[in-house]
Amino acid sequence: MDTKLDCEIVKDLLPLYVDKMVSDVSQKSIEQHLQQCTDCMECYQNMAVELESSAQTPEVSDIKRFLKKTKRMYFFYGLCGLSFLSIFVCLIVDLALNKGITWSLIVGSAVLFADILVYVLSACKKNKGCITMAVLSIGTGCLLSVIQFTRYYLMNTGTVWIFRYGFPILFVWLGVLWLPLLFRTVFKWNLWDCIAFFLFLVIVGNYFTKCITGDFVWRDIFYTRDFIINALGEAIGILVFGAIGRVKKWRR
Repeated sequence: MDTKLDCEIVKDLLPLYVDKMVSDVSQKSIEQHLQQCTDCMECYQNMAVELESSAQTPEVSDIKRFLKKTKRMYFFYGLCGLSFLSIFVCLIVDLALNKGITWSLIVGSAVLFADILVYVLSACKKNKGCITMAVLSIGTGCLLSVIQFTRYYLMNTGTVWIFRYGFPILFVWLGVLWLPLLFRTVFKWNLWDCIAFFLFLVIVGNYFTKCITGDFVWRDIFYTRDFIINALGEAIGILVFGAIGRVKKWRR
């Protein structure tokens, strides 16, 4: 009988509790009762959902959507303005000093790449990770090409390194970034396993990079000092994050 009476009192006070208009003592008492009574908790949740849906009228939602869109628009306008100004200043200085377009082309390409990446991160709502990685992959390849073209053909410095070193190293490290993302998206790996897998790929990527640049010697793998320098931190991270991933799965 007492429990029934307590439930009736709590249900009468729930509207005031949802609106945060009860005293501290009543609030604590109601919270303690909700933790023990599933019926009152369900009533409270339904009331909170109804209050939230009634507060979000179509007019309010439209205004919030308009303000959010306007804020994003002004942010992009400001970003584009600053980017244009920086590119213009670099172009003027480059023309004044070098009598032509040289390093300003690299700066302009890097700024444009950064603007596109920021836009994608802000505008994309679905598949943000894959789309961002696609933009990052294409943009990095284009930026490397611009650097190679500018230094070799416009500045007459350096050699043609992009096919021997640039693109191969880029593909290796894009694989390091893409594979954990694909495993998480396709095979639904948890975050901790993906981080451990990423660290393993970092070790592999370091050795592949050395192979491409000609700095790799097979006997270095068996030297403790080289292993400590190149892979010890990643190996510890693999063990730690892999253990966290196992604990998370066991708890489920």
